[in-house]
Amino acid sequence: MTAVATNTVSVMRQIEEQYNKHIDEHVDKLVDSFNDIVKVAEIKDKDKFVVAQEGYQIESQAAQIVRSSEALLTLITDLKQHLLLNDTKTLTQLTATRSRVLTEQRDEIRRRVVRLRDELDVAIHEMERVCFRSLAV
Repeated sequence: MTAVATNTVSVMRQIEEQYNKHIDEHVDKLVDSFNDIVKVAEIKDKDKFVVAQEGYQIESQAAQIVRSSEALLTLITDLKQHLLLNDTKTLTQLTATRSRVLTEQRDEIRRRVVRLRDELDVAIHEMERVCFRSLAV
């Protein structure tokens, strides 16, 4: 491998590790928040103050779930955008396919034009022959 290729692979691995780290962090936060909500939601004798505290705790955990979910959705969007913009293999295949289709269409149009030209030549020769024959008579 060349130095550039090695450097590119190294950078890609670092980016992958960063994405994996962020995903793991947010998934852990989601799991922890769900666990905390389940623990707080135990049914037992509670006074109004404890119920209010637990309600606040559940709301804050739900907010954490929403933040983590939004962060994961942002990561998904980033990954999709990166894939769409940097997937050169697919882009090259799409370009080659489109180029091949356009070339085939161009060749077909050229064949049709040549065929029409030949038909027109035959028609003109027939018209000239008929016209000159009628003048000769």
